[in-house]
Amino acid sequence: MILVTHFDPFGGSKINASQIVVELLADIREDIELMSLPTVFDDCFSRLELRLLDNVPEALIMVGQAAGRSLVTPEKIAINWKESPTPDNNGFIATGEKIIPASPDAYFSRLPVDGIVSKLKDEGLPIEKSFSAGAFVCNYLFYRCMDFLTKRAINIPAGFVHIPCIPEQIGPGENRPAIEAEVSARVLSRIIDLAVEENR
Repeated sequence: MILVTHFDPFGGSKINASQIVVELLADIREDIELMSLPTVFDDCFSRLELRLLDNVPEALIMVGQAAGRSLVTPEKIAINWKESPTPDNNGFIATGEKIIPASPDAYFSRLPVDGIVSKLKDEGLPIEKSFSAGAFVCNYLFYRCMDFLTKRAINIPAGFVHIPCIPEQIGPGENRPAIEAEVSARVLSRIIDLAVEENR
């Protein structure tokens, strides 16, 4: 079973595109388990950690929303840093510090990001590699997960994918990019195919 996580709405929004897309993904795949995580620095990973300690999945795909992006973007690297003027859903603002002081400055994704992006571009899908997951809760979860898997020598495909907003999140007169949820779900499904094909 492939574990796919998403976040709840944040910043006053009633929708998080990651939740909508991942729920659509469950309609087209029978081999995934969904997990909703809070957009909260500490709580998001503590909940995922409990799930991973209970049973290691075949693969782990973490999904978040990236407003302003126009393409689905698998993240190449997670950085050991949290900083954002935007509060999380508990009202906490990260003012700039290492996530885990004694851990490495960064971890690379365990997904074959370059191969995935190259293949899916050839298929005409809206995808691009990203080298920055930011320094908000998405990157925090990504980094904590990579650190956890590394230190416990758990060798599964794992990584983070950002998706754009969906059209329902764009208000009248707003000029922000968006992709239909069904399209992002299709891209995400193909990412999973390529991430796990060597292990099956």
